Amino acid sequence: MSAGPVSTRSLRARLFVLLVVPLIFVALASSAVRYWSAQNMSKDLYDDTLKVVAHAVAREVVLTKGDLVADALLDSLVGALGDPIYYQVRAADGRFVTGHSDAPVPSANLVVPGGTPVFFDSTYNGRPVRAVILREFIADIDFDGWTTVQVWQTVTQRQALSLSLVGQSVFNLLLIVGSAAVLFWFGINRGLTPLTDLRSAVGLRSASDLRPIRRPVPHEVAPLVETINSLFARLKDELDRRNAFIGNAAHQLRNPVAAIQAQAEAALSASSDHGRTARLQDLAQAARQLSRMSHQLLNFDIANEGRGDDLQPPSDLTRLVADVARRHVPRALKAHVDIELESATEPLPVAGNRVMLEEAIDNLIDNGLKYGCAEGGRLSLVVERVGNMAALTVSDDGPGIPPEASDRVFDRFVRLSDDSDGGCGLGLSIVRAIAQRAGGDVGIISVESGCTIRLELPVAQSQKAAQGPGNGAMAAE
Repeated sequence: MSAGPVSTRSLRARLFVLLVVPLIFVALASSAVRYWSAQNMSKDLYDDTLKVVAHAVAREVVLTKGDLVADALLDSLVGALGDPIYYQVRAADGRFVTGHSDAPVPSANLVVPGGTPVFFDSTYNGRPVRAVILREFIADIDFDGWTTVQVWQTVTQRQALSLSLVGQSVFNLLLIVGSAAVLFWFGINRGLTPLTDLRSAVGLRSASDLRPIRRPVPHEVAPLVETINSLFARLKDELDRRNAFIGNAAHQLRNPVAAIQAQAEAALSASSDHGRTARLQDLAQAARQLSRMSHQLLNFDIANEGRGDDLQPPSDLTRLVADVARRHVPRALKAHVDIELESATEPLPVAGNRVMLEEAIDNLIDNGLKYGCAEGGRLSLVVERVGNMAALTVSDDGPGIPPEASDRVFDRFVRLSDDSDGGCGLGLSIVRAIAQRAGGDVGIISVESGCTIRLELPVAQSQKAAQGPGNGAMAAE
C-alpha cells in the first residue's frame, strides 16, 4: 500500500507557530514566576501584619491585667486581615493567662528567641493556619519575665490574594499574547507579499515564456529568483537547441525521403525487370543513407544530453580505439588502406558512456577513411598522454581541411564535399559533443599535408585503470 502525499504546512503557518509558541511558553513561565512572587508577597504582607497583631495583643493584655482583648479591637483586626484571628498569652512560668487554650502546637525543634517573632504553619480545627510566637520581657507584677504571645490566623484570604494577583497577571499576559498573535499574523502576511507576488508572476507565465523574472524582491528571496532565472535560461537554451535540431533534421531528412519515394515510384513503373532491379538498388542505397542519417541524428541528440555518462566505470582509451579500429579493418582491406595504431605506454582510463566514446572514435576513423584516405593510403591512430588528458590523434594523407574551415567542420550539417559520399555532416559534430560532455574537446591540428584531428579526454585519476593492450601496431593491407 503506497503512502499518501505528505502534507506540508504553509510557510505562513510555520512562521506564525515559530513566533507564537515561544511567546506562549514565555507567558506560562511568567505566570509561574508571578504566582510564586504573589505567594511570597502575600505571605510577607500577612506575616508582618500578624506580627503587629501579636505586639498589639501583648500590650492590650498588659494594660487590662490579663483580661481578654476587646471585641472592637479584634473586629477591627479581622476586618483589616479578612480571616479570623486567634491568640493565646502565657506568663513567664508557662501559666495560661488569656485567649484560646487550644493553640496550635509548634514543632519540638522550633526555637523562639526573646524579642524575635517566629512563624510556622499548622492546623487549627482542621483548617490550615499561619501562626506567630513572640516572647517579650515584661516587668510587671503580674507578668514578671518573658511573656509568650501566640497569634494564629486561617490562610484563606492570603491564598485568595495570591490567586487574585496571579489572575490579573494571567489576564494581562493573555491580552499581550493575543494582541501579539494578531500583529504577528498581519506582519507575516505583509512580509510574505513579495513571495505571493512572485508566485503570481511565475503562475502567469506560459509554457513558451521563459524570460527572466525582473520583479523586485527582498534580499533573502533574491537567490531563489536567480535560481529560477537560471533554470529558465537553461530551459530556453534547451528548447532553442531542440527547435534548431528538429528544423535541421527535418530539412536534412526531406531529400532522402523524397529520393526513396521517387525510387519506389520509378520501380513500380519500370517496364522491364532490369530497370526495376536498378531502381530497387537505388532505393536500397537511399534507404541506407536515410538509416545512417537517422542513426547519427539520434547519436547527436544523445551526445548533447549526456545520458548515461555516470552509469559506467572508466574505460581504457587504447582498448576502445583498438576495438573500434578492428571493426574497420575489412573496409580498409577492401580499399587497400593501412590502419596503424600506436598504443600509449600506460593505461589511460577515461570516464563517460562507453558506447558514446566508441561512437566518437568510430566517427573519427570513418571520417578519415571516407575523406582522407585514397586507395593505397594510410590512416594513423596514436594514443598518448598529454598532461592530464588522454589524447587520440587521427592522421590521414588526404587533401586535408582548409584552415578557414578548421572550426566550422564541427558544426551541425556542415560538409566540405558534395552529396555523393552519403554523409550528412554530423560526424564531427557528434565527436565534439561527446568530448565536451566528458570534459574534453576535439580540434584540427595544423600539418603540412593531410588532415590531423586530436580528441582529448580527461584521465580518470581516481579510478583504477583498465588494462589495455601493450604497445604495438595493427596494419591492414
